[in-house]
Amino acid sequence: MFEVDWKTPHLWRKTANRRPAAPALQGDLKTDVLVVGGGFTGMAAALGARDSGVNVILLESNEIGSAASGRNNGLVISHHSKASPAEFEAVYGKTIGERYNRMVADAAGVAFGLMQRFNIDAHQVQEGWIQPAHTEATLARARQFHEEWKAFGANVSWLDRAEATARIGSPYLGGWMVHNSGHINPFAMTIGLAGALEREGVTIFENAPASRIEKVEGGWRVFTATGSVTAPEVVLATNALTGNLWPGLKKTLMPFKVFQAATNPLPEDLRTKILVGNPAVSDMRNDIRYFHYDVDGRLVSGGTHTFWFDEADRGRAKVSSMLGKAFRAFGGEPAIVEYWHGTFAVVPDRRPRLYRLAPGLVFGGVYSGRGVALAMSLGQEIGRWAAGRRGDEQMPLPVTNMKPVPFHSIAVQVANRMHPWNRFRDRRSGPAS
Repeated sequence: MFEVDWKTPHLWRKTANRRPAAPALQGDLKTDVLVVGGGFTGMAAALGARDSGVNVILLESNEIGSAASGRNNGLVISHHSKASPAEFEAVYGKTIGERYNRMVADAAGVAFGLMQRFNIDAHQVQEGWIQPAHTEATLARARQFHEEWKAFGANVSWLDRAEATARIGSPYLGGWMVHNSGHINPFAMTIGLAGALEREGVTIFENAPASRIEKVEGGWRVFTATGSVTAPEVVLATNALTGNLWPGLKKTLMPFKVFQAATNPLPEDLRTKILVGNPAVSDMRNDIRYFHYDVDGRLVSGGTHTFWFDEADRGRAKVSSMLGKAFRAFGGEPAIVEYWHGTFAVVPDRRPRLYRLAPGLVFGGVYSGRGVALAMSLGQEIGRWAAGRRGDEQMPLPVTNMKPVPFHSIAVQVANRMHPWNRFRDRRSGPAS
C-alpha cells in the first residue's frame, strides 16, 4: 500500500530543473556525522552539522526528492499540525514549549531563507498562508490560533467573512493568515538543497539504501549493498520510510498515503477570483481542503483514498468535484490533468519526535503534515546536536526513548481508512454560511 512510484515524472519533477544523481556508495568510508535519509530533515541535518564544522556523509536510498519531501503539496507553514502555542507549552512546560513555539513561528521564514542563502529556485511564493473556517466551531478555533500566535509575536492577521471569502474565492466564515508562510515546488527545493549541500562539502550518495547498522569501536557502521560508512554520530532521518534498520523504530510512527492533483493553468480571469494574491490555503475540515497555484498557474490540491484501486482516475474525479463545489467561478468541475501520490508519517498526538536510540545514534522527525517548513528548522537543530553544538537540554523538543504507537498495525490501518468518517463529520457540522 505504501510503495511509491517515484520513477514516473510528476508535476513537480516536470517543472523543476534537472540534477544528475549522485553516485552510489562504493567501498568503506569514515566521517564525523552520517545522515541516513535524503529528505528535508536529513538534508537540513547534514547542513546543520556541516555548518558546525564537521565532515558529513548523507545516504539516500533512492534519489533525492523521490519520497515525501519531493512529492507533497508544497505548503510552507508556520503553525502546528493541530495544537495552539499554549497547548504545546502545557505539554512541554514553559522553557521547551516557548523554544518549540519559537521554532515553529520562524520555520517558514527559515525555509525561505535557505532558498535565498543558496539561490535555490523552488518556484517559491511567500504571500502567506490562510486557514479559513467553515463552521462556528472552527471559527472559534481559528480565532484562538490567531490570538495566541499574535500574543507570541508572530506576524499574523485576522480575516473576517468578507475578506476570507474574497481572498480565497470560496465562502468561509472568516479565518487567519500567517504572513511569513507560502508555497513552493517541493521537488525543486530538494534538488536545490542537495546541490547546495554538495557545494558546502557534504558528500551525498544516492541509490544507497542502508541495510544494516552495527556498533563498532568509537561509533557506528552503516552498511549498504556496496559499501559502508563508519561515524561516531549517526542521524536516522527516515520518517515514513523507516524500515527495519533499527529494531522497533518503525512502530513509533504511522505511514500515511496521500495524493496530489492539479488543473491545467488557469486563465487570468479565474486567477483574479480564486486565491487572490497567490496565498497558500488549507482549511479546518476533518477531510481537509488545501490549494495553491504552481509556477504556471495550475491550481494544485489533493486528498486521500480509503482504498487505492483505480487511484488516479478516482483521485482526479474527487479533486475535480471538490474544486467545482469550492470555487463557483469555475462554473462546473474543472479538468484535472496531473496526479501523483506520496507517503508521509503521522503520530497520534501530532507532535514531532526526537529519540536517542543509543549513544551516538539519534532519530528525529514525524511532522504529521507540517514537514516542509518544520523539517528544515528541526533538521538543522538535529545536525547541530549530532555535531556536539547542542546538548539535550538545549533542543526544541524533549529527547526521549522510542515511543511505540499502541497496537501499531491496527493504528496504521485506522489512520489510513478513517476518511469516510471524516467526511461524515464534516457533513454533520454543516456547510459554511
